[in-house]
Amino acid sequence: MMAAFTEQQAQRAMDQIMQLCSQAAQGAQGPREIARALEPGLRALIKDLGAGDDGKLPGGAWSQIAEHHRNQLQSRMGGMLDALESATAGADEPQNPTSFMYRVHASNGWIYLLVCSSIVVIALLLWGVFRYWNVATSTKALEADVLRMVILMGALGGTIHWMSSLVNFVGNGNLFRRWIPYYLLAPFQGAALAVLIYLLLRVGVLASPANSAEHLNLLGLYAFAGLTGLFAKQAIEMLRDVFAVMFKKIEAKDASGSSKPPPAGAPKQSGAQPAGGGDAG
Repeated sequence: MMAAFTEQQAQRAMDQIMQLCSQAAQGAQGPREIARALEPGLRALIKDLGAGDDGKLPGGAWSQIAEHHRNQLQSRMGGMLDALESATAGADEPQNPTSFMYRVHASNGWIYLLVCSSIVVIALLLWGVFRYWNVATSTKALEADVLRMVILMGALGGTIHWMSSLVNFVGNGNLFRRWIPYYLLAPFQGAALAVLIYLLLRVGVLASPANSAEHLNLLGLYAFAGLTGLFAKQAIEMLRDVFAVMFKKIEAKDASGSSKPPPAGAPKQSGAQPAGGGDAG
């Protein structure tokens, strides 16, 4: 059971309620709606407490309220505090509506632009893949031909992710304006990641004496490039794991190389003597 408020605690609770109400009223759309919904209850609470419009209690007013009524008021204050604290949990976000980081849903104009842009980009990428496919899959394909197709497939995978995520978030009504740069950059992220993964495969998994373009499984490479763009997050995590393993091997090699074994025939040291023996005597 909650301990009964003293008059000072009741005043602190009201001060906090008034502060959070003001903060929510100046916040994003969600907190503002919660503040408006709580406004009638706040007015009723102020009236029952006999407080002023600023939430200040007259001296001794709290102690003059009947105990059972104080318990009810305390419970109402606690519920209002919980609701306001939940509403203002992200109050450190930008409060200026003109800021791109302001938490507001994307407008119809932005949605139309993203949808139309994704259609145009994916059409151009498909045309590019079709245009250079025969050259890039030929047994005489040059390194530049392979790299160009890897970039196209990575960008294609990123654009597919763009379209899929956009449809889901618009359908769920959760597309916020600040996610727009993420979608616009998805094809470029996919293309860049595909190049890194391609180079990693060339120097690692596919490394061989005959490692020229004509000996590579080009269809497999291009499929992998497209999947890299489509699942960019997983690709970044894979690269992180690869580098973590590489750095561990380098550290282990450095550690083993720092202590060289003694030359053959050298006498073994029984203790930890510094080089050159003990004190001169």
